[in-house]
Amino acid sequence: MSAINVGEVYYFLRKVHSEALAESWREASLTLPVTIEVPTSDDIWSAATLKSRFPIAYADAFAAVLAQKYNCPLVTEDPEFRSVDQLEIDWIGRS
Repeated sequence: MSAINVGEVYYFLRKVHSEALAESWREASLTLPVTIEVPTSDDIWSAATLKSRFPIAYADAFAAVLAQKYNCPLVTEDPEFRSVDQLEIDWIGRS
């Protein structure tokens, strides 16, 4: 998971729910069975390129770049990702 997206979850929880829930996420994120990856320079250029080609949020471009980089599915429910080619998606809540 991109560190950019970890921060995105934090600000969303804090803005929409509460500071307490956001802080709980912050602590829990350290124990998740995922690797939190800080974007490299190459990741930043790749995300910017994706953002220029597809109508997705800049933070979402980092999630897509990691999925492409590691040739793994992106787990999401965000329909915005439908437009990105060469991206395997595991849809949350869909069968």
